[in-house]
Amino acid sequence: MATTNSNAPQRGPLSGLRVLDLTRVRSGPTCVRQLGDWGAEVIKVEAREASGESQDFSARHDPDFQNLHRNKRAIALDLKQPAGMQVFHRLVADADIVVENFRPDRSEEHTSELQSH
Repeated sequence: MATTNSNAPQRGPLSGLRVLDLTRVRSGPTCVRQLGDWGAEVIKVEAREASGESQDFSARHDPDFQNLHRNKRAIALDLKQPAGMQVFHRLVADADIVVENFRPDRSEEHTSELQSH
């Protein structure tokens, strides 16, 4: 049985590209999963729970979640805090591709925020 090294460099036609994943719901994560499958480095940005609240990670063990988010790394950021926004802006600056699927009424607001940095 072959083993894989998670530290091994990605191979594929998109190797060398960094994708920042801001997606939610089925279509966005599925799109970004494909980019990861083709070798892109994918960083999923997740909302950080408010201080003092415990986060339920049980859903992460669900096979559907595992399939949808394979080949992705994740970071939890509190984007309501200056430190979280600072990290987020560095991630955007280093990304080759930013994928989002915000609601139409929020998309323009978020897009202008991304373009300003």
